[in-house]
Amino acid sequence: MPLRPALVAFHPRGPEPKSVRKVNCPHCGKGFEISRRALSIRCPQCTRPLQFSDLTLRERVEGDVATMGHVQLDGQGEMNGRLVCGQLTVTGSFEGQATVYGQIDLIGRSLTTGRLVGKALRVDSGATVRSRVTICPKPKVSPTLRRLGGRPLRKSGHSRLTSVGQTTFQPVR
Repeated sequence: MPLRPALVAFHPRGPEPKSVRKVNCPHCGKGFEISRRALSIRCPQCTRPLQFSDLTLRERVEGDVATMGHVQLDGQGEMNGRLVCGQLTVTGSFEGQATVYGQIDLIGRSLTTGRLVGKALRVDSGATVRSRVTICPKPKVSPTLRRLGGRPLRKSGHSRLTSVGQTTFQPVR
């Protein structure tokens, strides 16, 4: 029995997402579009997992954090370690190495030490910055931070993470 022509000619597609954002993979640099509501996805080029969840750090955290979402350190929040994220807002204390694919906001009485690499930097009055800061259109991830992409967060015994919904940052193009 031959196939009907309608089944051969048409290939159904899934529905298109209503709102998309353009992102670049921090590992291979491939640009692609994803839904604004996506929380995790695999890069179509290198197939490494990417997380887009937003985090609010309210207590002391030591170790590595990797997400392409918005990371916010509250007033009592402290972080020591390496950070790769889409956007960073510091109102507490940050010490370490941060690679940010969007804007870095240092607000109020925040204390930032270490190395910052990002697309944009905004420092409010009263914020203390003791960092080597690099501002460039497309931040490059060092080989040691590339290995961080698949690692889970290592946290100290008294840390707590709180997720805060979707972010509205403009990704690197």
